[in-house]
Amino acid sequence: MRSFMRFITTNSFMTFVIYRILLGILLFVLVGTDVLSRHAGESAD
Repeated sequence: MRSFMRFITTNSFMTFVIYRILLGILLFVLVGTDVLSRHAGESAD
């Protein structure tokens, strides 16, 4: 939490927002193209 607060005070909050949006888009693309599995981490019972 301390590092996040330091980042926000030294940089614009908008930088963090853009970073999170781009990361979310990348995640959707990777799951949509089956590079990442939607069921990764689930046990196969």
